[in-house]
Amino acid sequence: MTKLLPARLAAASLVVGCVLAAAGCRRATKPSATTAPTPPQPARPAIPKRAAMAALGPGETYRYDKGVAKKVTIAEARAAGLLDVDLGDDWAPFIFQDTSGDLVNDPPKPNAYRETFVALANDRVNEDGQPTRAGEHNFLEVFGIPPTLTVLAARLEADVAPAREACYDRVDRAGLEAWTGNIGYLDRDRSKREYVEALRDADWVRKETEARAAADGGVAAAGGVAPPTREQVLAALRADPKARGRVDRFLRGQARLRAVRAAQARLSCEGLLTTRSRFVDGQYDLPTHEALATWERENDIFGWGMLGGETLGALLEQTRGLLLEDFRRVAAERLADAAGIVEDGSINQARRKNPPTYRDARGASHVVPDLIGDHVRALLTAIGVVTPEDLVAFLRAHGAGLASLHVAFAPPALPDYYFVGNPQGDPEPSAPVSGEQRSPAPRKSFSQMAMSVEIDRGDVWYDVPFDARGRPLVQRRDHYPHLTLFTHWHGQKIPLCWWRTTIGSWRSEVHADGHVYMKYKNSDIGPRVWKNIVAAPVWVPPDGTPSKDLLTRKVLDRNVGPVTVVNTDVMGPGFQSAYGLVLAIHVDPKRGGFDNQIRTHGSDDYTSIARRFSHGCHRLVNNRAVRMYDFVLRHRRFSRQGNVPLALKKRLEVDGQVYRYELKTRGYYYELDEPVPVNVLEGRIMGAVKKPITAYVRKPGVDYSDVDAPSTGDAATSIGPAAPGGDLPPDTTPELGP
Repeated sequence: MTKLLPARLAAASLVVGCVLAAAGCRRATKPSATTAPTPPQPARPAIPKRAAMAALGPGETYRYDKGVAKKVTIAEARAAGLLDVDLGDDWAPFIFQDTSGDLVNDPPKPNAYRETFVALANDRVNEDGQPTRAGEHNFLEVFGIPPTLTVLAARLEADVAPAREACYDRVDRAGLEAWTGNIGYLDRDRSKREYVEALRDADWVRKETEARAAADGGVAAAGGVAPPTREQVLAALRADPKARGRVDRFLRGQARLRAVRAAQARLSCEGLLTTRSRFVDGQYDLPTHEALATWERENDIFGWGMLGGETLGALLEQTRGLLLEDFRRVAAERLADAAGIVEDGSINQARRKNPPTYRDARGASHVVPDLIGDHVRALLTAIGVVTPEDLVAFLRAHGAGLASLHVAFAPPALPDYYFVGNPQGDPEPSAPVSGEQRSPAPRKSFSQMAMSVEIDRGDVWYDVPFDARGRPLVQRRDHYPHLTLFTHWHGQKIPLCWWRTTIGSWRSEVHADGHVYMKYKNSDIGPRVWKNIVAAPVWVPPDGTPSKDLLTRKVLDRNVGPVTVVNTDVMGPGFQSAYGLVLAIHVDPKRGGFDNQIRTHGSDDYTSIARRFSHGCHRLVNNRAVRMYDFVLRHRRFSRQGNVPLALKKRLEVDGQVYRYELKTRGYYYELDEPVPVNVLEGRIMGAVKKPITAYVRKPGVDYSDVDAPSTGDAATSIGPAAPGGDLPPDTTPELGP
């Protein structure tokens, strides 16, 4: 499946260069005039043999230690202090379970999205709910739905096939290694112009070389000297100030052509580019851009379909190694769910010079661990997977049994703050928490964890992002919003994870007069609480949402082609919902639980979280949101409310065409017995305006000539131009959703 969000990726590539730190850009340098031959590919290690493993029955698991497996019951494994991990195809995160298994305290309530999550993870349906075709993959890991091991095994077998690996060996690796910049797709004309320019420059150099060789040929022959080489001609041309610029452009253009051809060859090996794609060899056109964006999704790279940075580095990796990284990530999500952990090392990355520590029950100091990473390493050691070849052997050994695979192993010890400790530091029993029976056996006594969340809004601009003539203004941010999850234990406030998030800013909104204005969507500051967590939430578009923004183009029937429909994907439930896969509602405890429509939620727009804004909500990458709320539900008592019905039917009209949609649910609700405190910090207020502007602001490029003069209150203010003006800068481009 290669059509998911190509327009968004194409638009995002407008933010070209190194403006995004997450892009991993490198400084461009002048390429060499010479073309190094492609070095021979190293011989690939042989794939070891493993004995075939029988499929497991209900309630069974494979107890693994140093690659040796023994079939036991899950109950036996837990009694032995092992962690049982569900690696089967029917797995879904805890937030999508019908019950925690405690049928007395947590009776089952159907969770409708679980079936969809599993079908998407198994590549049985695509994002539109249609059955996938043979060989079609979803690549939804970046959106919070990792592939199953059965899907991963199929991808791996395709990649280690002799013909596929021979294709990889023919890729011009040196051409990729020589490229040091970023190649992005802006539009068809720009792409073609760069390509044609490179060809013309090459033709110019060829003619100059031939002309100089002909002119010097007689002299060279008489003196026994060889005619000038292309490199000598280039050096001579470059000595001429009038020709130097074109020579440098030629060198850069040839390096770009070579890198693009190498990337196209790599993408063709994997079937992401075919003759049906109608791409131009050496031109970074739309088919190449979309294929590379799909490849990024396949490998969980938060990119923009640009050839450079992290994407270029990954293209240089051996495919077997990339698949081992895929397995690590899949295992990380299963382990975080099974062990009820959330620490991923991000808090230590935030404070590299002074990583946070905690004191255990004996008073000894420890650095807050990367528990997820530690568990992944322990699992790999237990199942005997060190190299990519080991992974191939492991997956082949389990074969069809991957569909129901469980693995039990000795996990790393959990920190004392996971338990109620006595003065000697030994865990004491505590009241059971919903879902405790799924907790690892070594320490069954998970306590009712005291938690809190802090959201730092970073640098905040209340000023309008354009001047009086409509020209965009740069509003620089050095400090970006972050969310930190804490646990409180023995008088300590221990940070567990630290993730980039978003805050509100200027957004488009329809006024009562029918015109679109700019409105500042503030992210409330001060103490709030999370009382309700909602899995597979539904976003109900507010009345001020422009009707055109609720439409999209889709292919619902391959025989018909694209049609215009209501974009119910952005409403949900589903991973493409404006609220992502899960959310928590911010309510104000000082105002009787007032809900100002602010949420902390997941998002499928993963590339925007690093630098852009929201409509006031705090967005997280979907898999992080799932991990965090899984963790909260594992360690806080809750009541399962289940699906909350919604009977909403809407009609909208755009360009004379009537569209209708219906929403039947608000999502699957959990209610915490004790809310989680959330404190939203003010951040650092930048610019001249120190408080949010509450009025509507006229938007550049919109004709307001038929609007009466603004009055007070909620009416549109005259700030900004009434006549057409400049576009908004990329950071504040209006987008759907909270």
